[in-house]
Amino acid sequence: MNASVVLAHPRTGSFNHAVAEAAVQGLAQTGYAVRLHDLYAEAFDPCLHASEIEATTFADPLAARHASELLEADAIVVVHPSWFFQVPAILKGWVDRVVREGVAFTMGEHGVEGRLRAGRALIVTTANDPHEYEVRALGDPLTTFWRACVFEPAGVAAVERMVLGPIRGSTPEARRAWLERVRERTAVPPVGR
Repeated sequence: MNASVVLAHPRTGSFNHAVAEAAVQGLAQTGYAVRLHDLYAEAFDPCLHASEIEATTFADPLAARHASELLEADAIVVVHPSWFFQVPAILKGWVDRVVREGVAFTMGEHGVEGRLRAGRALIVTTANDPHEYEVRALGDPLTTFWRACVFEPAGVAAVERMVLGPIRGSTPEARRAWLERVRERTAVPPVGR
């Protein structure tokens, strides 16, 4: 079983990095071979290149490797902060370049046909505001983005978002409890498609 963990936070040693490591631990405990990608550390190019539009080719080997590993993944975990109720720009670029038509899904005669084999995706986000504020003010845009726009069209049946926060002012005990929740939630057997 393969798992892909994608991390998008620019500060080394951030709580998001600890969350990604907790996800790796939980997945490994279940027997997954885990591939962790720290987009900032890898200097992932978020810009969709003209040569990639309407093609299945990639402008660089790193994006091609990300796509290959995503297609082989049985489980996917994405970790990122919520910035202005959106994903960081580098992560949106990763979606544009890796989870795109011709790679993660195709448009067929009967509509969108997903190509990912992963049965589940867990999105772990951190925020400085209570999640209820995001839901009340905007209707939960990040959950909608990851579920309806990214992973369900790509064929992932179970898409869950775990919101950790508020981070600002949180205690070490709260952070340890959140990391344990992430480990527990990722230490589960794969979901079939």
